[in-house]
Amino acid sequence: MLSDPGSHMCRRKGMRKHLIFLFMALTVLMSLAGCNSLEDAVDKAKPFIPKGYTVVHIEQVSDNSGLVFYNYKDELSAGIFTKNKFGWDWIGSSVGKLVTYPEGLQWRYADLGDKDKTQYSVYYGKVINKDIAKITVTTTNGKTVNGNIVEADKQRLWYAFVSEPQVPSVNADITGYSKSGNVIYLFSQPKEK
Repeated sequence: MLSDPGSHMCRRKGMRKHLIFLFMALTVLMSLAGCNSLEDAVDKAKPFIPKGYTVVHIEQVSDNSGLVFYNYKDELSAGIFTKNKFGWDWIGSSVGKLVTYPEGLQWRYADLGDKDKTQYSVYYGKVINKDIAKITVTTTNGKTVNGNIVEADKQRLWYAFVSEPQVPSVNADITGYSKSGNVIYLFSQPKEK
């Protein structure tokens, strides 16, 4: 039985693509491994960020995780890093348009996972209304999480990690409060009963 030389060539091209992808993935992991600081890891991850985006803020959210914000024109992106015994690992980033209605707060949702199957679900965005002093996210299963507001590059950003993926993410309620506790921003979709 003779083999088809064309199918053999296709298998070789497919194998070559897999090897190139594997090499690129290993290069990313090796370049980040051994980074002693989150700032070093963010710096080494810059080639993997979409062109035109610049780092505006790095926030270490726990001993072993960090969040980095990137700006491009009016867009905001967030990337997640985790720390293990070898250094900081780049989990990935979320890029896209922010929800801008109603006015006062802009937000986006990202759901990223790492190689250990750990899920990182986060709402993040820009605080436009200077009177917003506190933000909460009430998830699709009814849990309320406090957001964190950070000052960065002449703008106010916010984020809130939630315990499980939010599908659809627009079914969460996002509320902004004044210093006195009055609701001054509310994003809430009608809920099915």
